Order: sequence, then structure tokens, then C-alpha cells
Amino acid sequence: MQRRSYESDADVALLQGFNAASIAATGGCGYVHPGDIVHHLFIGNKIFEPAEVMTVWEDRSGVAAWVLVGPRHRSYDAQVRPDLRGGVFEREVLEYADARTVELMRLHGIESDRMVGNVFRCDLVRVELLAEMSWVPDAQPPYVINRARIANLVEPVIPAGYSIRPLAGVEEAAAVAALHGAAFPGAGWTTELYRQVMESPGYDPGRELVAETAGGVLAAFAVTWYDDLNRTGLLEGVGTHPDHQQRGLGRAVVRFAAHQMAAAGMEFAIVANSASNVASAALYRSAGFEPWHVLDRYEKAIG
Repeated sequence: MQRRSYESDADVALLQGFNAASIAATGGCGYVHPGDIVHHLFIGNKIFEPAEVMTVWEDRSGVAAWVLVGPRHRSYDAQVRPDLRGGVFEREVLEYADARTVELMRLHGIESDRMVGNVFRCDLVRVELLAEMSWVPDAQPPYVINRARIANLVEPVIPAGYSIRPLAGVEEAAAVAALHGAAFPGAGWTTELYRQVMESPGYDPGRELVAETAGGVLAAFAVTWYDDLNRTGLLEGVGTHPDHQQRGLGRAVVRFAAHQMAAAGMEFAIVANSASNVASAALYRSAGFEPWHVLDRYEKAIG
């Protein structure tokens, strides 16, 4: 078994293939969508170098596990190959992830007395290991992954005065960065940071859909990611500018994106929300999605 840091853009495709195969073997319990790897690495960790936050384990069969630390979120993703789950190796991976998270938090001046993480409720192996390692459930609401069979979703109804289209390319980085920043205040988006996202491996501007006014003002967005093996598309993230909310734009963009996924060969679409976010939950229900997997929140004291 060898452990190494992220080396190049080729690792993105390698890890996405690993997760797609793991989902195919397990029905998705315990494994993030391949698109989440790009989203978490280049969007959630946009201010960090990939080699600093991503670690990969490999054996003769290929990728054995990977860990992606999110220092700002005091958290990490840890994915272990299905045939290696529940044993000494998985515990070693989790112990490394715990230590690396604390190390990077301290290195970057992120002060907290605890780490947090989301765990698939169905993943009893991970739940048991975390309990042995002093992780405990906290009182925060869970995350819900919602899923829809795209063929069952009705066609989008685009509100009058708007249209929906894919982004043209990096020349729209400033406008889309402003849109993301307005939809999610405090996210810290700048033109240069979003340009980096648009140029990162795995991202395709043709799969980021935006709703715009007749005057060309961007009003809502949905970023989509594809898992060709499992024929499942992911919507992450989804947002509407505050000036254009309560008009049905979010539902229209979500449905439009799902039908674009179908045209690319996807059978299912998934999207997540916190159970505390009543507005998002209502949006996805109204768009035709139903709860699929639940992720409970855990925490662990530092030191």
C-alpha cells in the first residue's frame, strides 16, 4: 500500500472513476457522487492547493482510498474501496484524516475545539468506526440527498421575461462569480477564483446552466455533473439571486438541468439540501425529487 498527495489533473478522472465504480457496487451508500470530488476540491477548497488537501492510497488493484480535507469547514471526505471497508485499513485512513484536518486547521489559523462531518445513515460500518474513534452525533439537522427519475419530471416552465442557457465560457467568469456571491453571501467569490474553477479539470461551462433576463442579467444557476457509469447526474450548486427569487426560477432551472442530463444519457438526477433549509427542501419536492439517502452530522473534540 502506498500513500501519496494529489499529483496532477489526471487524479481527478482517476478518483471519479473510483467513486463511480464504488457506487455501482454499493448502491451509493457511503460514497459521494463523482462530481462532488471536483466540487469539493476546486470550489469548497478554492483557496487551497489540491496537493495540500488531497491524499490518495493505492495498491496493486488501483486506488484503495482517498481523503480530501476541508480546513475551512473543519471537515473531510474519506472514501475507502468497498472490499477494504470495515477493517484496520479504513481505521488507519480515518485516523490520518482526523490528524491531517487538525494539522491544516492549525496551519491556516482556523480556530475551533472540534471537527465536524456528515455520515451516510445507511453506512453502519463507518458509523461504528467513528464511534470507536470518539466521534459522536451532534444536534444539527441531517443532510438529505434527493433523487428523481428524470423521465418522471415534467418539462420546465420558464417564467416570462427569462431564458435558460449554458455558460459560454471563462469570459463570463465575472458575471457568474457575482451571481454565486449574491446567492450565497460570504462565499468569497471573485472573478479570478471562479475563473480558476471554470478552468479546473472536470468542470464544463456547458454544464453550468443560468437563467437570465431579456437584458442579459444572470438571475439563477445550476451546476451539473455526470456519472456515466451509474447514469446519474448531480446538481451542485443551485442558487437564485435575491432580486429574482419567488418567481419559479429555481424550479425551472432544476428541471431544465435534469432534462439536459437526460439528453446526455443520464437516467437519474440527485441534489442535496440540509433538512434545516426549508426553502431548498420545498424547491426540490416541487421539482419532483424525493428523499433518497440521509447524512447525519457528527462531531469530534480536538485535543
